[in-house]
Parts: sequence; C-alpha cells; structure tokens
Amino acid sequence: MSRTEPNAFADRYVAVWTETDPAARRKAVEELWAPDGAYANAVAVVTGHEAIATQVGYAHDAYATGGFTFRSCGNARGQHDTLRFNWVMVSEATGALEAVGFDFVTLDEQGRILSDHQYFDTPPTYVVPAPGETD
Repeated sequence: MSRTEPNAFADRYVAVWTETDPAARRKAVEELWAPDGAYANAVAVVTGHEAIATQVGYAHDAYATGGFTFRSCGNARGQHDTLRFNWVMVSEATGALEAVGFDFVTLDEQGRILSDHQYFDTPPTYVVPAPGETD
C-alpha cells in the first residue's frame, strides 16, 4: 500500500461526505480519488471527479436533509494497494445509529482511490428521495 495511514485515510474519506461547501467537497474529491477513479454502490457506478463529486453531493444533501451525518469507525485496515473501513450514519441531533457502512478501496501509487466499492452492513431505514422527488 502507498504511504497512506489507514485511519487517517478513512477520516479524510468520511469528511468528503460531510463537507457542506460544494466547492470544498469537489476539491476534496479531486484530492482523494484518481482522475479516472470509480465509485460504486448498490445503485450506481460512476467514474471521474465530476461524476463522483455529483454523487457525493447528492448523498450529502439527501441525508443532511434527513438530519444525518457520517462518522468513521476508526477500524481501517490496509494491505498492499487496498484499504477497508467502516463508517456509521447517525442522527446529527441525537447521535442515534441509523446505518453502518463498509468501503473497500484500491489505491494508486499516490494513495488516491482507483476503485471504491461501498456497501451497507446495516442499511438505513431513512429513505432517500429520488432526484427531483419531494416529500
């Protein structure tokens, strides 16, 4: 693995998803992912900084609207050019656990994400509205 310390990397990763400023979020995506990096979850696979920043922004806005935020679990482990870690989605008001997620990433020589596969270990009960859908 590159010189990336696993938990520091996981903290930076989670910070991208909690960043409220779109310009700062986009800059963080560019720093964390390789230019041709990919992000995949259960419903989407996107490639490149623009698409990843859009996906991260959509998720941030949808979950922040529901009153949630994300936190790293501090359990990141790395070997060779891969890294795995958990994160949680919690109520911003109460800290109550809403979901537990897991990411597995491969990194390039500079420690940037080439591929990011995201899973829910415990899916949220909060339903994110589809783009353009209102409550």
